[in-house]
Amino acid sequence: MIRKQRPTKHDIAMLMDEVGKLYVANQKWKDEIISHFDVVAENMHHDLLGAHKDKIGVLSDRSDKHEKRIAKLEQHTELIAA
Repeated sequence: MIRKQRPTKHDIAMLMDEVGKLYVANQKWKDEIISHFDVVAENMHHDLLGAHKDKIGVLSDRSDKHEKRIAKLEQHTELIAA
């Protein structure tokens, strides 16, 4: 039977140091992910605002075209909308 040695205070200190390094690396990785997520969310927000403005512009243009067509139809049929 092989007898295992108990860890020394130095062994435990080395282990704790390594765990600390892993914790710091994990924290940096988490911060990078959060930062990247914030950038992606900001870009999506601006893209959606632009798309919304474009949609409003298209609807406004269509509304103007419809108004012109209705006015032409009213003139042609000699009807006036109330």
